[in-house]
Amino acid sequence: MRLPATDLAALARWDTPALSNALRRTDAGADGQAYTDGSIHRVTGGSLLGTAVTATMRAREPGDDAVPVADLHRAILAVQGPVVVVVQDLDEVPGAGAFLGEVNGTLLSALGIAGFVTNGRVRDEPDLRDMGYAVHAAGLCVARAHMRLTAVGVPVRIAGLDVAPGDLLHGDGHGVLRIPPEAVGDLLGLAERIRAEEQEIVTWARSADFTREGLLALRRVRH
Repeated sequence: MRLPATDLAALARWDTPALSNALRRTDAGADGQAYTDGSIHRVTGGSLLGTAVTATMRAREPGDDAVPVADLHRAILAVQGPVVVVVQDLDEVPGAGAFLGEVNGTLLSALGIAGFVTNGRVRDEPDLRDMGYAVHAAGLCVARAHMRLTAVGVPVRIAGLDVAPGDLLHGDGHGVLRIPPEAVGDLLGLAERIRAEEQEIVTWARSADFTREGLLALRRVRH
C-alpha cells in the first residue's frame, strides 16, 4: 500500500512516541503495536520514515552463502518513495563485523535512502554523520570481518520488531515503530487530538490555577 506524499509529509512532522500514543486509540491498542525494544539506538542522523527494504547478513565466520550487494540496491530502486534499509545480523552474537560503513553508506546515500536499521553494528561513524539519513544500530565496531549479505527481501527481526518488506517504519531518537498503513488516516487526527489534551494538562500544571486537590481529582491522565 503506497501512501500519498501528503500523508508521508504529515507523518514526518510527528515524533515517534506521539504516533505510538495515537496507535493506542486505534484497533491496534497498546498490545498490538510493534516497535524496537531499546537494544538498539540512533547512532547518527535525525528521524526516519519510509518503506522497509530488508536483508540478512553474517560476519563472524566465513561462509559461501553470500548474495550480491547489487540485489539490495535493486530492491531499493524498485520502491517508489522513501526507503528504510533494515538488515538483520544473523550471527548468534551480532556485531562481529559491519555492513554499513563509509563505502556502503555512501552507495546507500547515493540511492537516497531515508534510514538504516540493524541489530548489528556499524563503523566509520564520522563518515556516517555526513550521509544524510538516520542510522539505528546496536553500536559501533572496528572491522568488516567476514561480512556478507545472505538474503534480500525476506522477513527480519530487529530489536524485537518484526519487519517484512514493504512495511512502513517511523523512527527517531526513541526507537523505530511500525505503522499499519490502513491506520494512517485515523492516526493523524488522533495525534492532533492527543497533543491538544496533553498540552491542556501541561499548561494547567504550569499555571497559577494548579492545585494538588485538582490534580488528585483528575479521573485519568492520558499521555
